Amino acid sequence: IEPDQAGRILRLETDPDAATRILHEIEVEIREDLRHIRELLFEMTEEEDIPSAPTLAGLIKDFAARWRLPATVRVEGDIEALNDATVEAAYAIASEALANAAKHSGAPDAHVELTLDADTLHIEVQDRGRGMVAVTDEDPHFGIRIMRARAEAIGGTLEMTSTPGHGTTVVAELPVVRVGEDR
Repeated sequence: IEPDQAGRILRLETDPDAATRILHEIEVEIREDLRHIRELLFEMTEEEDIPSAPTLAGLIKDFAARWRLPATVRVEGDIEALNDATVEAAYAIASEALANAAKHSGAPDAHVELTLDADTLHIEVQDRGRGMVAVTDEDPHFGIRIMRARAEAIGGTLEMTSTPGHGTTVVAELPVVRVGEDR
């Protein structure tokens, strides 16, 4: 045990409140590192050439395949015209929802809809898995907070509903910003 680690272990026994604060700081640092890793993975993935499908839809299909979760992706509208920030947020939300479905739901598959109208990109990710009793931002896995933060960072919203035994649905509404537009 390194000196700092020994001090932390001793603090757990002698000052549980301080130890709890330190553990919380460590948890925050780990979550931040995971966020950076996800962003790096997205940057590496975005350079892939995925023929025959719009880039965002192809990335989402590829992500689901890596989790071995069969997923259908339906696209309505010209999502190729979206700016990078919107595409990145949409991908982050859809991939987090799919990862959660693959890790926790036991669902046989998932369905993703990307619908673009004049003002909004509507993202809906559904699974028919176990569902959850309560859906809150305090979920210990932080996925809900990550998705909501990505949506809100660009002026969007995110809602998640779940019914035990019937699955979970994540719905994000992101403002449309097209390539070359500023907001």
